[in-house]
Amino acid sequence: MAYRLLLILLIFNININKSISGENNCRGKNNIRQVFSELHHDGKPPAVLLIHGFGGSPVDLKPLTDALEKSDYAFHSILLPGHGTTPKDLKDITAHEWLEKSFSAYESLKQEYNEVAVVGFSMGGAIALIIAAEKDVSKLVLISPYFKVKEKWYYFGQPEIWANRLRKIIPFVNKPKAGQINDPAGLKRYIAYRSFPTKSVGELLKIGSMAKEKGKNVTCETLWIHSKGDIAADFQLSKETYKSIPAKKKQFVEYNKSNHIILYDYDCNDAINNIMVFLNGCKE
Repeated sequence: MAYRLLLILLIFNININKSISGENNCRGKNNIRQVFSELHHDGKPPAVLLIHGFGGSPVDLKPLTDALEKSDYAFHSILLPGHGTTPKDLKDITAHEWLEKSFSAYESLKQEYNEVAVVGFSMGGAIALIIAAEKDVSKLVLISPYFKVKEKWYYFGQPEIWANRLRKIIPFVNKPKAGQINDPAGLKRYIAYRSFPTKSVGELLKIGSMAKEKGKNVTCETLWIHSKGDIAADFQLSKETYKSIPAKKKQFVEYNKSNHIILYDYDCNDAINNIMVFLNGCKE
């Protein structure tokens, strides 16, 4: 029985390594796959810092950066360490490195523009919340912020804990599809890592836990967007955390049709319109 289990694990890991090697062969200039590159636009204030999710890239927020560029707003959609190349590069990256890159990008924008808004998706939402708790952020937008994975009865516990326990025997896990998107058209347009290292999940959990605690210090104007159908980031915990932030001006927008990656799902147009209205006060 033990030999069969070892054989299954060996085949499982070989197949994942083949998948990762395929992604590795797609690397481009400066070791970054072009499709995952950072996005910049020099425009009018307020400047907007955009932070993507775990295993993602600026692609996560591309529908929104397209709208920002059309309206000629300055923005910087960053690429977090360990992303944009291959999942193997993500394995040994720490939560500190993700935070360091994000805070550094905020400071750079702040030096150039008087007002800086921060937009974060999923893990990027948690990072954005941490920045807003510590810096003078003009406005904050959180899209499907991650604090922990939504638990299911068949997980037999918290998925992040299982990932940490299994990281030595199952170093990488393949995702069933590119992203959690209900709309087939949106899913077809979306691209991200197809695998992720189980070791990194522990660092992801650190970010979520830190954000939940830091949220108690957020006072800037906040727009919080989440779908009840999100199968990745826990919706109820997200709503509880929203209620805990002391910001006097805050709004929670709840969707029902979409999954986790709202900007590529059925509610994308309404979500983008809400964000643009929140950032600049006029309908797109």
